[in-house]
Amino acid sequence: MENINYEFKGVGLNRSERQHGEKKFQNYCVHYHIDAYSDLQMLEELVYQEIMQERLKAKVTFLEEKYKKEDKEYSVPRHIVETMKINFEQILVIKEKLGMFENKEGKDGFIYIQQLKEKFKIWCQGNQGSRTIVCPHCSKIILLKIRTEAWEAQKHPFFKDKVLANRALWQLYKDEKITKAEVAAVLGCSVQYVDWLEKKIYQAPAQE
Repeated sequence: MENINYEFKGVGLNRSERQHGEKKFQNYCVHYHIDAYSDLQMLEELVYQEIMQERLKAKVTFLEEKYKKEDKEYSVPRHIVETMKINFEQILVIKEKLGMFENKEGKDGFIYIQQLKEKFKIWCQGNQGSRTIVCPHCSKIILLKIRTEAWEAQKHPFFKDKVLANRALWQLYKDEKITKAEVAAVLGCSVQYVDWLEKKIYQAPAQE
């Protein structure tokens, strides 16, 4: 991914805001699969504007509480209202450019499919059948790959055909060595399901 070397700078933010901003930045990257460098720069500006909006709201709350303690009426200054309005409009513009709003009407089908392909490509990178690690002995980068021939296929012990069941467990129940409730607990089902197994699966003479 292109954003592997991109670092959130948080210029203009204090320490706590920078930490909060970096978390928002990373969440946006994951949720919207943003990886182009120019988009990441735009995303950082979006995060900054959102935190500025939060800062303005916090200021309004502070002033309201201050005036309330002094038994004075408070109305939000016009310049703060205008600043918040302009800031919010900028937030909407950036989100629109980053494609964060779904256009349900008139969406170009080809563009939509291409976007899905890109998102799937990114998903594959995080869910692939291989892993890159650093060797603990030589410190070199090595690739771990799944070898499908290493898997051994065998009959599932807790299924009869496609039904959740186990012959040995059922025999213990029929020999009264365990209770119906214990069978249900092992299978992770209800006691009514155990009754259903007896009626539909195990009442025939031949069992598995």
